[in-house]
Amino acid sequence: MGSIHDLAPEIQQRISNFEKFLGKRRFSRPEVKNVGSMLYGMLKSPGVHVTGLSRSLNEDITLKKTWERLNRNLRREGLGARLTEANLHKHRSQIRKKRFCIIDISDIQKAEATQMEGLSRVRDGDRSERGDVVIGNGYWWLNGVMADKSGILPVYSEVYSLDHEGRAHASENGKIEGVTDVVSEVHPDVIYVLDRGGDRSEILGHLIHEGKRFVIRGQDQRSLRLHRDSTKLTNIKEIAKRTRPSYAYKSMRTGEWFDVGIRRVYYGETPLWLVVSRRRRGGLSWFLTAIPGDRKEVMKTVMEGYGYRWRVEEYHRQIKQDYGLEKIRLRNYHAIKNMIVLVMLAASFCARLPEHLIIKLLAISNRLPRKRLHDIPEYPYYMITAALSLILKQAGRRRPKPLRIRKRDYFQLSLALQGV
Repeated sequence: MGSIHDLAPEIQQRISNFEKFLGKRRFSRPEVKNVGSMLYGMLKSPGVHVTGLSRSLNEDITLKKTWERLNRNLRREGLGARLTEANLHKHRSQIRKKRFCIIDISDIQKAEATQMEGLSRVRDGDRSERGDVVIGNGYWWLNGVMADKSGILPVYSEVYSLDHEGRAHASENGKIEGVTDVVSEVHPDVIYVLDRGGDRSEILGHLIHEGKRFVIRGQDQRSLRLHRDSTKLTNIKEIAKRTRPSYAYKSMRTGEWFDVGIRRVYYGETPLWLVVSRRRRGGLSWFLTAIPGDRKEVMKTVMEGYGYRWRVEEYHRQIKQDYGLEKIRLRNYHAIKNMIVLVMLAASFCARLPEHLIIKLLAISNRLPRKRLHDIPEYPYYMITAALSLILKQAGRRRPKPLRIRKRDYFQLSLALQGV
């Protein structure tokens, strides 16, 4: 099985490989060094305080100098977008293995903050209910997470303030469209899964125009045509009530049964599928989709894809809990945006670890209560983050070879000697 000191070099090597890749993507040497330092610091001591990350690096220079270096590089405009693009291209093979991309918007609340640039009024998702909306100071937080039965892979994360970016004509619809554009560059056949509100005309029109596949949970305000040659519009909720179920689907997560039906509808001249789901204990939901295939295959894909939405909700909760996201204390707007991308890279690093390495991490760090593989939960990333932090803290960072030894090894002449 090995020990903590045996696993740490492999983790450090994976971080080093990402740094080398950034060097090939036209990142400057200071950017590569600081991104690698921030990523290592977050894995070792999860958090978003630059002081805490500086302390975890334990460099030979003073803590103040480390803090100044990290803080100065965090303020680079556009760094987060470039890192997101580089991460997508480096891990495109793993991204293409997953069929669904869950897109969801959450929030970061900063109730007591006054000096953070770009603060705006946003909906507090933790305290709001459908009939009682709570508004507070903070930022919108947009995420794109690849998902399938094997787990998740975060690929996009951005905080934004429409009050701050509205001068450049930024909008929530444009932000969501931007996620689909960057992910489609590396995975053209991905299926985007969006919750209520994703069926806005701007988003739906963009997805249809670009030929992208999607599963969107509908609201009852929309009206659609039932026939191509008809101009009459019918409310989508009324269509859903009249759709007969023809397929029984069992949830992989809860074991609950759903009666599912499907029928053809038209959004303007564009034919779409309306998939209707009825819980056997009550409750009606409907989804718009443009997935190709026969009716049964479309119904199965829609139910499977939307069934993974809980993973992105758990991802939001885990990031806020493990990394203390709502404790962020940066004043500069670009620094805040870049920090959120770095947190996503740390979470993505944990999600990309191979299964055999995850088992070793959890076993050596004693994270399994009864030391059995059955103890690994369906969402294991809380455990993985804690195990990775424990191992890096105990093992420490390997010191590089002194320059004089590296020079000596480089110039040394190696000869193949023959035995007499």
